[in-house]
Amino acid sequence: MKSLNYLFPILLFVLGFQGSAQTPEQQKMIDNALRMRDSILECIGLEEVLQKADQQQKGLEADKQSNNKTSPIPKATKSEDKYWKNTLASDKDKKLKNWNKGEADLVFNYFYDSRNDKINYVKVGVIKVDGTIDLNPTGKIPVLQPLNNFKNSNNFFDIHNPDSYQYSNEKAGFKLNPYLLVYQNEQQIGILTIGNSAKVTLNLLTPGDLYFGDEGYMLSWIYVDEACAIKANENWSGDLSNTGTPIIVETNVVYDLDFNPGWNMVKTEVIGTYEFPNAPEEDRSRYKKHKHTTIASIPNDATYFFRSTVQF
Repeated sequence: MKSLNYLFPILLFVLGFQGSAQTPEQQKMIDNALRMRDSILECIGLEEVLQKADQQQKGLEADKQSNNKTSPIPKATKSEDKYWKNTLASDKDKKLKNWNKGEADLVFNYFYDSRNDKINYVKVGVIKVDGTIDLNPTGKIPVLQPLNNFKNSNNFFDIHNPDSYQYSNEKAGFKLNPYLLVYQNEQQIGILTIGNSAKVTLNLLTPGDLYFGDEGYMLSWIYVDEACAIKANENWSGDLSNTGTPIIVETNVVYDLDFNPGWNMVKTEVIGTYEFPNAPEEDRSRYKKHKHTTIASIPNDATYFFRSTVQF
């Protein structure tokens, strides 16, 4: 599986410049972008994932050079519970348990200003002093991409043939985030995700973990400037291995998204699991189906997950 190569648009931006000579202005933009990338990776615990993946890749290459025989799949070992590291969850009253950081803003980021080393965002809610979450997105998003660019910017990477997408009003402006940033005193202190599973709300943000079969759902926030729609229904069969030992699975992915002008919400469900109990942790399971649908409001069983930036 190649999903580890798909980090974030800003990482692609950086790599595009690093292979050639840079002007002083370009080098400054690269340095700023690298700092932002490191902050985002650190926030949701991806740096450790990437380092581990790099070590695995080097190990695989060394094995191939020494011999061409396939080694038995090692038994999976239990590692630290990364899903709850630096994480707080809400109770039934939409209040984060053990919240002690004071009031904080919930923001929807839409653009990175490299010249000023700044994330541009709009405020969509607050975490109150007692941990209560209050969401009320009303502002407009000034920087959008055309809807038909979704095939190139889909964070879930679960459609393998881009021709599977069908768009209605494909030139409509569009921006999707599967999380909200948490800001305090103009500094990011973490991210907020919404769903019914600590595993799903981290897996679907993490390169290398996107295809895990842990069941549940996560919500994403979407802003569009005109009514539009995305449809897809893809049945696919192939290898979704992270470790080099093939894992051949069959998946079904459905996008049934109808957007109204302004703010919308998408529910991404992971349905059905292929389990591989003797595989390494990276290949312990795979999903059978992803279902993406628009919903009118946050479900009653949803939990809010705050994941803290490490340095705070």
